[in-house]
Amino acid sequence: MQDGFERTLKKLQGDGPAERQILLMKLLYEFDNAPEFGTDYIADANSPQQQWIARIRALLSRVGVEYKIKFQQSRLTEIQFWTVTREPMRQQLLAAAEEIKLELELDGHEDVGQVYDAHQQYDFLRDLRDIILGAKTEVFVVDPYFDGGAFETYLGPVGNSCSIRVLCSKYSSDVAGHVDAFKGQYSTAPELRKSKDIHDRLVILDRSDCWIVGGSIKDAGKKPTYLVPLQPSIAPTKIEIYETLWHKSQTV
Repeated sequence: MQDGFERTLKKLQGDGPAERQILLMKLLYEFDNAPEFGTDYIADANSPQQQWIARIRALLSRVGVEYKIKFQQSRLTEIQFWTVTREPMRQQLLAAAEEIKLELELDGHEDVGQVYDAHQQYDFLRDLRDIILGAKTEVFVVDPYFDGGAFETYLGPVGNSCSIRVLCSKYSSDVAGHVDAFKGQYSTAPELRKSKDIHDRLVILDRSDCWIVGGSIKDAGKKPTYLVPLQPSIAPTKIEIYETLWHKSQTV
């Protein structure tokens, strides 16, 4: 098992192309789905308006300090200019999205997701590990053929940094051995369950970002595959389906 050095290095390096692509999709989604504000100020924290404001605050803070400052300036006039505050915030979302889009284009990462040929084992390993190391609180892997080797390769570097859940099937006993070894080294105890009702191969981060893998993670690179993020409009439904299946599954 590795000691979490990669995870620490990932934090120091900041968001990679995969995280920036997800962030770009979320910015554009919130831009297109901003609620109407109306004429009267709405203070209820559970209202669609205030929840939208909270989401874009988190997104813009992730983009950079300058966007965080601009957002805070907008909040200072929110009550007084409630009827017109929606559009300046939408424009901040659009400006941030365009900046990220340009960065990705300049770096050659403008395509969301990646297709891998049979000989691109290292490319897939690097990209999926980079995505997993970007998790803040939890990694949830769903794959009927996930095995112990895949656990060590992709989840070993997570260390104590966040919680881990694995939902698999055929090789659950093999994974269990690696989970026990992981528990022996780290204070974090990964959760392992099995189910025969799994059809997808998913990597879910922080219960919000969802990546689909074209085939079993253990065989990725040996066979052609892909790694694609779900759009923010679709991801919550897919995540809810597998959260429900998780609670119905057998603990290993």
